Amino acid sequence: MIAFAYPWLLPLLPVAVYFGWRAAYRWGVPSSRPSTRLARLTAHHLPIVLAALLALAAAGPEWRRTVEGVAPAVDFAVVLDGSGSMRIMDDGHEDRWNSARRLLRAFISRRPHDRFALVLFSAHPVTLSPLTADHKRLERTLDGLNLDTRDDGTAIGSGVLTAVRRLADSPARSRAILLLTDGAQNRGRVTPLEAAQEAAQSGIRIYAVGLGHSGESLVPIEGGGKVWLHVDTDPETLKQVAAATGGEFFEAKDPSGLARALQSVDQLETTALPVDAPTEAIPLAKWLLMVAALLALPLAADLARKRGKVPPAWMETP
Repeated sequence: MIAFAYPWLLPLLPVAVYFGWRAAYRWGVPSSRPSTRLARLTAHHLPIVLAALLALAAAGPEWRRTVEGVAPAVDFAVVLDGSGSMRIMDDGHEDRWNSARRLLRAFISRRPHDRFALVLFSAHPVTLSPLTADHKRLERTLDGLNLDTRDDGTAIGSGVLTAVRRLADSPARSRAILLLTDGAQNRGRVTPLEAAQEAAQSGIRIYAVGLGHSGESLVPIEGGGKVWLHVDTDPETLKQVAAATGGEFFEAKDPSGLARALQSVDQLETTALPVDAPTEAIPLAKWLLMVAALLALPLAADLARKRGKVPPAWMETP
């Protein structure tokens, strides 16, 4: 089925055809004066065809076909902790930051029919990606993230509230927030429970994953070496946040624990909705432009050959 991305531009078609007809190319191709039937057709109708092709290309023609699969069943907002404590290596090989990004990429790839938003927080939340089904874009965003601790802190409530805002206009029947944090709230005006209450009022579930453990841990620093860092976790608050929204809390003390937690969330959120088959749009404008360019080549060559020459006397004066 053919459709148009910008159908409001279609009224340009008759206008373009009219001006193409008014600008009939009377010099002829390739002789000075059209003599054969083909030359006459080329001289008088080629400009009309070119104008019509350009007008149709501007309207964004698309070939829409049905694709296998289902429409997004679940909309997720991933809320990722970006505080300095995420540099801690719980297993001695990979820090929390890199393991979280790696396992999030795997989690997203296992859910090809769902949409995701990405919110990063430390002292303040920032939306890195709105809701999107472009998983390649999300993977590139995760790969390009750097841990910046200049504005350090843990504003869990603000991060969750931002995620609620990202899901507020979602038409999906199933909406969920995936919260990954390794600390207790120490920044922000909104408490985690206040944000959870707003999520519950909007019908959004929260799956909270507590990373690491409380106490002293070694953290690598720039330039080499490590320093001791004291981290306070707050699993009780995370449990209350999850329970208030009908979600669940998971404890992940190392990367393997985080992998198990994300697999559990993947199994819990298995909503399959009967929906109309989605369609895929294949742009056609480039093909119309290619045809127009090929048809314009003889005109361009003829104009270049006759450039600067005096028009013949048989041409009608406009």
